Formats: sequence, structure tokens, C-alpha cells
Amino acid sequence: MAETRKRRPHPKEHEIHQLLLEGLSNNEIRRRTGADLRTIAARRELANVGPAPRPRPKARPHPREAEILAALQAGGSNSGISEQLHVDKVAVARIRRDNGIPDVADRQRAERPGLQELWRQYARETEGGHMAWDGPRASGSRTPLLRHVGSWYSAAAVAFEMRTGRTPKGQVKTECTVKHCVAPACVEDEAGRQALRLMTRRLQGLPDPPTGHCKNGHDLAVDGRLDARLHPYCEGCKRDRKTTARQTTT
Repeated sequence: MAETRKRRPHPKEHEIHQLLLEGLSNNEIRRRTGADLRTIAARRELANVGPAPRPRPKARPHPREAEILAALQAGGSNSGISEQLHVDKVAVARIRRDNGIPDVADRQRAERPGLQELWRQYARETEGGHMAWDGPRASGSRTPLLRHVGSWYSAAAVAFEMRTGRTPKGQVKTECTVKHCVAPACVEDEAGRQALRLMTRRLQGLPDPPTGHCKNGHDLAVDGRLDARLHPYCEGCKRDRKTTARQTTT
């Protein structure tokens, strides 16, 4: 069997490799080095360098580009400029993009207060380190709420995330004696609530809740809970009873 012939290095091997890494096309490398296209293609394959991207053709200036640009710099929207100057909205958007001018909607989003900043506008400190809520509330339960970017958020959940830096697990409730208190130190999610109740139960010398499965087959490692009186119960069974009651009412 004949031995594979070893490829001899090209006189400008290093320069070809460097130009490939810089993203130049085969034709441009040939113009600069004088190497033939097959040699350059072979080096490209050996170096595992993809083909150079084809440059996008530059758009021709719009006949009214100066007017459109002036209107954009004055703060006009794409639709408003399109109607005012009777030009294509796509052309207005292209000129905006080429000149790096932010859209009106983008500016409004950037200037809009964040969720936590909005929370601070409505939360008010009271005696004892608690916080009252001066913002919107749920109509029936009077639970403090926040409206942000078209969605509703629980004010207690926002306070919990401000304190812990993580998304709450389960419902966030006030754990102090002040109803609807939104102080970050006074709210807790389901996971934290259960951990506190388990710790309190152990401090009182009570045994840990049962493990395994409940009488209806729910896994207590998932559905096991402690109520406010530290009594164990199964959330799965409670959930099933609610579903049955709903179906009966329907």
C-alpha cells in the first residue's frame, strides 16, 4: 500500500493561516498571497475555519434621508414619521437602526420603574418595623398587589424576593401579627414557612411528621405539610377535597 504523501508547506503558509483566522475570503487571500484557491481551501479545511461571511450590500440613501433623520432625532416614532413625511415605515426603521437612535417604545421601557422600585413607591413604614401598603389591592381579599408591564404581582412576593434574592416557592404570606404587612422581614414563602414550623415543632420536643405515603397514596415527602398549629397534614388530600367540592358544585 502506497504511503500518503506529506503535504509540503506553502511559502506563505503562516500568512494564509493568519488571514483565514481574520475571516478573509478565499479570493481575498489569493489576491494578497498569490496562493491558488485549492491550496487556500485545503488550509481552510485543515484549520477548521468556516467560510468568510458575505458582506451585506449597503442600502442606497433614501431620497428624504436627511428629513427622516432630523425627525428621528427630534423624538418622532416610526409610524408618526411615516405618516408625516409619506415615506415607508421600513425605511424609517432602517435609518433609525443605522444611526443608533433608540425607538420611542424602547426609551419608555428604559425609563419605566422596575418592579422593586415600584414596590418602594407604595410600601410605607409603620411602627414596630412593619410596612403598610398604599397601592392597589385585590377586590375581595384586599391582598396588596402591583401592576407592572401589563401583569399583576403579589406585593408580598416582591418583598420576599427583595429579602432573599430568589423566586418564592408556593404562596407568600405575612407571618407577623399585622394583617397584609409587606415588610420583607415579615413575609415567607411555603418552603420557608414549613421549615420554620418544623424547627418550632422540634424545639417543643415534638416528633418529626410522618414520612412515606398517606392513606390515599400521596407521597408525604412532596405533599406533607404542617399547619399553623404545627399539626401534620397532606396537601395532596386537601387538594383532592377541593377538586371534589368544585366538581360537586358544578
